Amino acid sequence: MKINKKLLKGLSLVCGTLITIGAIMFIYGYIVSATPIVTAIGIGLAEGAAFIFIMGLFLVAVEENFHGKKHKQQQS
Repeated sequence: MKINKKLLKGLSLVCGTLITIGAIMFIYGYIVSATPIVTAIGIGLAEGAAFIFIMGLFLVAVEENFHGKKHKQQQS
């Protein structure tokens, strides 16, 4: 359980940082400089961070479910 908490904390820290950088790049590219490449990189960075976060949550949930079933079988 402690490993999952550390993993989720690290995952949220990394993905939150990437989403923030992506949003800043998108706003800068769209509003300030009107450069399409910066806008595209910002969108891609934010989408990638969201995808990584969702996959990380899925892996933690599957691991927790797997260990929960294994622990119940050992008690029986």
